[in-house]
Amino acid sequence: MSIRRPVHRTLVISGSLRAASVTTLIARTALAQAGPGHELVLAAGLDGLPLFNEDLDTDRPPPQVAALRAQVGSADSLFVLTPVYNAGISAALKNAIDWLSRPRDHCALAGKPVAGLVVGYHSQGAEHQLTTVLRAAGATALNVPLPMLGLRTIDQRDVTGDPRVRRTVQETLAVLRQAPDPVPGPPRSRSS
Repeated sequence: MSIRRPVHRTLVISGSLRAASVTTLIARTALAQAGPGHELVLAAGLDGLPLFNEDLDTDRPPPQVAALRAQVGSADSLFVLTPVYNAGISAALKNAIDWLSRPRDHCALAGKPVAGLVVGYHSQGAEHQLTTVLRAAGATALNVPLPMLGLRTIDQRDVTGDPRVRRTVQETLAVLRQAPDPVPGPPRSRSS
């Protein structure tokens, strides 16, 4: 009798809100490359999140926040992609991570294995910023240093077919498939 391996579920989060975003196209490329025993799901709702405000983070947080936390909570790992805006990660992604980093004692990101990818013309430190923010929020960054896909080096007319995109996504997914089970980290100090 063979033992069936459970499915590893990865939530893919695109930090871009633009409908025709290259970052989101790359995220969708990842969905198409899930292998056997690996389920990938695209996160929804970043565009509906209110700006992070601890006054709103009560026992009943805004519904969009509760929904995103539930999506992250049900995943075994995360694949986080961000465009580069003004030498850093997108505000939409940073806002989502801020919401996911609460409540501090048992947040959805605590110990969660995360692989990241930066997409832009010049990274200018966005890789470091994403790693720093994820770690500060309690996640376990897996693929450090993070890869960067340069918009000048990929075929933006055929993102899903570009060999550089496919190779980078495949390498990232391989890291996630090998991710250990999430191990909650110690409580972190509360900051405002």
